[in-house]
Amino acid sequence: MNIDDLKSDWQQAGQEPHSEKELAMMTRVRNHPALRKLRIKFVTEMVALTALLFLYYDAFDGSEKPLYVNALLIVSICLYIINNAIGYFQIQNPSISGNIRESLSRQGSTLKRMATLSLMSSAVYATALLLFLTYQIAFTQRKYIIMSALIVGFILMFYYSWISWKRKIGHFSQLEADF
Repeated sequence: MNIDDLKSDWQQAGQEPHSEKELAMMTRVRNHPALRKLRIKFVTEMVALTALLFLYYDAFDGSEKPLYVNALLIVSICLYIINNAIGYFQIQNPSISGNIRESLSRQGSTLKRMATLSLMSSAVYATALLLFLTYQIAFTQRKYIIMSALIVGFILMFYYSWISWKRKIGHFSQLEADF
């Protein structure tokens, strides 16, 4: 590219001004690509867990389980879904104040609270699911191996979720420290 082309591009830059409405739409938090991915994940989880709620009674012999095991499973799934919805709306509508450092601090503490609640609801859901699936089962060596694999899988998912939350919180802490 030669200097004349560069000058021409520079002079033409900004000649297509965006309206304030277009600029507002571009800068809205709701339009961020990360939120779109999070929304897809949330909707997918919600559909899968809702399907599990509708099918568990017949497909997984919920009728043969005691009421408290069924209730624990239902409550834990509902808690998990509600926690995800609250977290999504909290991220979608961050608290903004005039002071950037204060906003970052508030967002960091909100993320810490969300991480704690998310990890707790995940642990309760995993425990309730294991209790539901293993209630009144005659364990053999093969079933112990399957249950062990499930427990290891849950622990790994919990660990990776914790690492992800830690990274997000660390990012906001670093931003706050930079100010």
